[in-house]
Amino acid sequence: MAYIRLAYIRLIVLVLVFEVFITAIVGLGIYVGFSVFPFSPMQVTASGSAAQTIGLNATIPLYMPSLSDLKIPYTQLQAGKPVWGIASILVSAAVMVVQSFLRGMYLGGIKGWVQSQRMVPLIQCGRRYFKDMLGWSVFQIVLGAVTFFLGSVFFPFGIILIVALLFYALTPYLIVLQDLSLSEAFAEAPGLFRRYFRTLLPLALTAMLCTLIFSLLRSLPQPMGYAIPLLAYAVVGTFLIAELMERLEGKLREDGEKTPHLPFGEAGTGRLSAYITVLLVPVLVTAGVLSTSGQHLRAFDFGGKKRLAGISYNTNFSDVFYASEQSYTAYAWQTGEFRIAMRLPDLSGGRTPRELRGIADITWLVNEEIRSVNGTTTNISVEPFTHKSRLMYRLVREKAEDGSFYYSSLNGSVSILPGGARPFEPLSVQMMVSRNGSNIFVLQYPTRFGSTQAFRISDDGRYMIPSTSQINPMDVHAYWFTREQRKEDVFELLSAKNKYSFLATLNRAYLPLAVAMQEGDGSMVVKILETMRKAGVHVKVPDWDEQGWTEYLRSQYEGASVQRTLEFMTKAGVQGSYESRELPEKSDEKTGAYRFEVPFPTGTVPIIYKESKGNGRLVSVTIFK
Repeated sequence: MAYIRLAYIRLIVLVLVFEVFITAIVGLGIYVGFSVFPFSPMQVTASGSAAQTIGLNATIPLYMPSLSDLKIPYTQLQAGKPVWGIASILVSAAVMVVQSFLRGMYLGGIKGWVQSQRMVPLIQCGRRYFKDMLGWSVFQIVLGAVTFFLGSVFFPFGIILIVALLFYALTPYLIVLQDLSLSEAFAEAPGLFRRYFRTLLPLALTAMLCTLIFSLLRSLPQPMGYAIPLLAYAVVGTFLIAELMERLEGKLREDGEKTPHLPFGEAGTGRLSAYITVLLVPVLVTAGVLSTSGQHLRAFDFGGKKRLAGISYNTNFSDVFYASEQSYTAYAWQTGEFRIAMRLPDLSGGRTPRELRGIADITWLVNEEIRSVNGTTTNISVEPFTHKSRLMYRLVREKAEDGSFYYSSLNGSVSILPGGARPFEPLSVQMMVSRNGSNIFVLQYPTRFGSTQAFRISDDGRYMIPSTSQINPMDVHAYWFTREQRKEDVFELLSAKNKYSFLATLNRAYLPLAVAMQEGDGSMVVKILETMRKAGVHVKVPDWDEQGWTEYLRSQYEGASVQRTLEFMTKAGVQGSYESRELPEKSDEKTGAYRFEVPFPTGTVPIIYKESKGNGRLVSVTIFK
């Protein structure tokens, strides 16, 4: 019995070796910038992360069990867009060679056990069947590409080719069981498939039921969603393939077909080798768990890192967002112990490498679930806590609107490596580095949202200027790291952001005006005032141009620290900052007069506006110096 178990475990180890190998290579490809066909994620969500198929999946394990049969991704890393090039072709070809050799070992090992209940030398099996297995792999890839192309042109063509391929599904088994060449097995496979279809159908249905159950395991929390299906499918899939080969071998002998034995002696079964074989199972599963989460990429985390302090800012459903009919974005700011340590090359002197990659250490806020029990009542809340995390990133050089370069993960990748933090929900990130490396931005958001709506870069490629997400914008946080945080840079970021803001309606247009003043953006103030004048609103303000307004508004922050400046800037991005009070002495039956102040460190700037009591139309706006 122990001998039987050891023979079985050897085959399971082969499956685990290849699956863990693929897991590590796919993760490495995301970091370096290549895809592994057909194992790398092909579907990409709006956020750039690999799409994981949700639902039921029933299939038949063929030749070797694989997680791809169950539609379980090989990596938890945010994959980004598939990358194709010479590196991808070479790596995919190398993987195909390794797979063909291991497949020969695997099926040869099953044949030795099915025919004579003995353990045969697996490496010799791999050598014996490698050439034909490689030919079969090439055939599968070519036919798969043709099927995809024809299916995209006319769907029935793809279905016809898939059915045709099914008739040749026994080819690798015939190569091994009957010692046929690839061409001979091709010739025999369709006829034998039709002849033995009824015999093999119950086993195929059983296999589909098993894979249906295993596919449900991918919904388990990680790393169990990877480890349990990996081990379970390797064990049960090997049993199913062995059963198929045993039935096929029996039917071939009944029909007088040749099924020659392997010309090898029995493999050694020493006690030490048996212990090592058994020990490899948990070791390989553990290695797979570490690889699927990207932990093996920490081997590339060496060398000095640039350490920078930072601040955080985020959008929200602010007053100005509603008043402008979602056309004006404003930020709430937060200071704290935010840090990043990141290895960057020298980007001065016009140096623009094609990609930046590495592992960054970041200190930021992560929302966690807090449970408190009071008697029989359990209270659940979500609160932010400061945590240190590690980000694996590959940033690709991009061109800004004005032709400048910057680096972004949007066409690359960035992922949070698992660590001590336990976020309330899965998080994803995007990263951006300005051309000279002076500004580093990180956008943190719930994975379920995606980043397409929020991720936005200034026209000059210097700043990340997130737009307001339509779904829980307060859960999308941007972090800005730089060597020295200056008020001037904050003003420049807000000015760059306002190039994408506009006045969609005159209803409560005094709020966007107040926010533009709060942000010290004279250009936006002039734009809003001009829009008001063209709409017939009586405007009484100082006669300044864009530069004059900018100088005046920014002078209101003179002498204030960056932290205090951000406290006032935050008033633009929240609700209730600009409360109006009616002025009865200036109101009449048709119009109401109201006053509110825009606060600054040096004082306040009053704004008086009048609205029609009949339709709420803005009548006049007055700004006092």
